[in-house]
Amino acid sequence: MKLKKSYTFLYIPDDHGASRQFRIPRGSLLLAAGATILLAGIVVCYGMGIGTGNSWLPGGSRLQRENFVLQETVDGLEGQVLVLRDEIDDVREVQDMMATAINLPAIDEETFAAGVGGRGHLGFAPQEVPGLNLEFGDRSSSATEDLELMLRQAKIQRQGYLAMMDTLNARAQVRQKIPSIRPVDTGWLSSRFGFRKDPFTENQTFHRGLDFSVPTGTPVRVTGNGVVLAVQHQRGFGRVIKVDHGNDVITVYAHLRDQLVKKGDLVSRGDVIGRSGNTGRSSAPHLHYEIRIGGRPVNPLSYILDSYAVRD
Repeated sequence: MKLKKSYTFLYIPDDHGASRQFRIPRGSLLLAAGATILLAGIVVCYGMGIGTGNSWLPGGSRLQRENFVLQETVDGLEGQVLVLRDEIDDVREVQDMMATAINLPAIDEETFAAGVGGRGHLGFAPQEVPGLNLEFGDRSSSATEDLELMLRQAKIQRQGYLAMMDTLNARAQVRQKIPSIRPVDTGWLSSRFGFRKDPFTENQTFHRGLDFSVPTGTPVRVTGNGVVLAVQHQRGFGRVIKVDHGNDVITVYAHLRDQLVKKGDLVSRGDVIGRSGNTGRSSAPHLHYEIRIGGRPVNPLSYILDSYAVRD
């Protein structure tokens, strides 16, 4: 059949208006038909790409590209979680060693577990999309739970370290109160704790402290942190200072020439609180030093750890 060079179309309106004729060349009609078919093909192909995840666009569909980026992000997150887990475990080992060294209990497993369980999986089921890998959703949820767990464990470890610091500080304060140095920098020990011959009567009497033979005016230092309990003139002791170190521990410094503190003063180990002399019942210039626990005198030599009152 021979194709016509043009086609005539008759238009008859519904409102009984005048009819019209249109003559369209064959080439124009074929061109319009081809364009319509091409446009329909593009729409169908694009729709299939969205539904299957296979797109003719460079780099795949938008969902495929987003999926790839998310997978890379989850891969990096999982690696960081593993590194952080190793660090948390290493810190716990150090914490346990420190606790053992200072005689404190280590963190038990139940406490360190910090309520394992987390939020679980997402509250909805993601839609299956052919061509897309949805496994990273579960992996991301698992990594998030691990991070939350390690955050709680890090807080537990912080509390543990703070508790150790509090314990060490408390012990340090107690140690600072213990009278553990010589009360004078110089001189020699002229009389020890225990029975001795009284220098005035030559009878055997019990000496309740230590006598340090030093020149008059030698600085006398408090041997531990405490509070000045008494500054007075006492029969036999002459001018005397008594310091309360807590826990029923009291030190006594007697035969002084001068007192440089007053009752109620806070003193720290090594502070000069007076100067030696020869007051009271004394045969020569010296310092009489006592330690009393619960009102009973004890041998000060058992408490003197340093050979000198202070160290530079």
